[in-house]
Amino acid sequence: MDDVQSAMSRYNFENFENLINSTFDLPDEELDITKLEDLKKRIDTYFDKYAPDDELFKEFTKIISLYLTFIEKKPLHPPGIIFSGGDTVYKIGDEYFCSGKKYFKKENQSLCKYCVCRTI
Repeated sequence: MDDVQSAMSRYNFENFENLINSTFDLPDEELDITKLEDLKKRIDTYFDKYAPDDELFKEFTKIISLYLTFIEKKPLHPPGIIFSGGDTVYKIGDEYFCSGKKYFKKENQSLCKYCVCRTI
């Protein structure tokens, strides 16, 4: 599990650096506030269950997750990561895939609902 946490930390830090150094010269596009609020609620639910006392990390995770989902349109987990069950996230061309998404998205309040990865 340490490898997954380490990969996530590096990925989140790299994307946080991109976020704070970005000029956001993006095409105009309507942001779906309902989806944004739902993703935030799902992150709250996850942290309430697994890390209820880590408010600062929860807010950091919200920022990064919203940025990846709605701005960068990148996966919530780094390509190349291998989960404990052997599932992985990978990229082919400009598309991202997750071999575990079909299972993970069935979990109550799963963040996978908003991840750009396609299921396989």
